[in-house]
Amino acid sequence: MLESRLVHTSITGSSLTAKVVGGCPQGGVLSPLLWNLVVDRLLTITYDVGFNTFGYADDIVIIVHGKFAHTVREIVQEALNVVVKWAVKEGLNINPHKTAIVPFTNRRKTEGLGPLILYGKELTILDGVKYLGVILDSILDWNQHLQKIINKAQTTFVVVRRTCGKKWGLRPNMVHWLNTRVIRPSILHGPLV
Repeated sequence: MLESRLVHTSITGSSLTAKVVGGCPQGGVLSPLLWNLVVDRLLTITYDVGFNTFGYADDIVIIVHGKFAHTVREIVQEALNVVVKWAVKEGLNINPHKTAIVPFTNRRKTEGLGPLILYGKELTILDGVKYLGVILDSILDWNQHLQKIINKAQTTFVVVRRTCGKKWGLRPNMVHWLNTRVIRPSILHGPLV
């Protein structure tokens, strides 16, 4: 499974075949287990150093808290350095463009939190991030997430309504089905957060 794999691709009549020298096949049955075995070392290392690190599949969160911005910046930079050291040892790369830094605070000014560097590139500080389908904004008021859920539920209802009741409208049992099987599950994704 991990050796002698070939990848085939073709674009506009040209085809290319390459031998894969590392990694797990996407969608493979063992891929999540093998990734968990590798990333478990990172979670252990960061925990031993003193960081609050949480992982779900290939999404990893490091939470740092403190009172002074420059102290938080130093701690976050140290966490990033630990992650980079682990990644280099494992032969992996972390994409700086997919790495999000979000200060969860009511303070209006976040000066002193930057610059944070990952692989020689400065990371941008964001106002919010989507993690496991939940939008976490910097002041944790949940308005962005709620608006996304409302828009998604309205769009879903309109699309399914057009599909199910083109001529005479929706029957009551269809409205009930739409609510319980389509709209309610999309609204209830991540409510415990």
